[in-house]
Amino acid sequence: MKRILFIAGACILAQLSSAQLKQGKIIYERKVNMHKRLTGDQESMRNMVPEFTTGKMQLLFSDHESIFKKMEEEEDIREQAGGAEEDRTVVRMGGDNEVYKNYGIGKVIELRELGPKKYIIEDSIRLLEWKLDEADTKTIKGYTCKKATAKNPQGLDILAWYTDQIVCTSGPEIFGGLPGMILELNIADGEIVFTPLEILNSADQKLVKAPTNGKKITRKEFQKMLEEQFGESASGGGPVIRIMRN
Repeated sequence: MKRILFIAGACILAQLSSAQLKQGKIIYERKVNMHKRLTGDQESMRNMVPEFTTGKMQLLFSDHESIFKKMEEEEDIREQAGGAEEDRTVVRMGGDNEVYKNYGIGKVIELRELGPKKYIIEDSIRLLEWKLDEADTKTIKGYTCKKATAKNPQGLDILAWYTDQIVCTSGPEIFGGLPGMILELNIADGEIVFTPLEILNSADQKLVKAPTNGKKITRKEFQKMLEEQFGESASGGGPVIRIMRN
């Protein structure tokens, strides 16, 4: 009898294990509230730029590593105020940034674009102090997800919905470290929101690798360059927004 129960239990565990997705690709929509990101002197440009911008990002993952990057070249977003060519405002979102995370060795390698140059930042993975609320659940793209909240180093509120049905503990941008994959992410009460458009159970694992095409630099050095060009608000994380007037 004990042998029968043992075999039955082993079968159930095997089924649960096989039900977990261990590698694949997630296509996210990244939606940025432009008006929330306008600060200081940029406030006057509120009626010259769209309130929201969207783009597609992809996360390729295996058991313990992932690479997050833009899916395709995002065109400049142009809003014309008053109909005059000289009043045209050009908004550029981010760049060809990539984030590689390896939870097996606790390392993150980022490719960051600043102007015409690209930089490589190697660092240890810095986990947030997540508060788990396993009683609060919802279904996203057929996956049962649980709620987690935290604050990032800049004090912004982070809301994540993660699923333990996907083994990799990663997520969009630098976020991860939960008991499963982050499928939805809300930063600063809707300032930046990631939602999954498609979840695929296979991907070319040769593409899950660290970026190398850039000059190696420390995070502190890169943050200093960001603040010199865009002010202290640029250190808050997320895509850098460039607003230019013709």
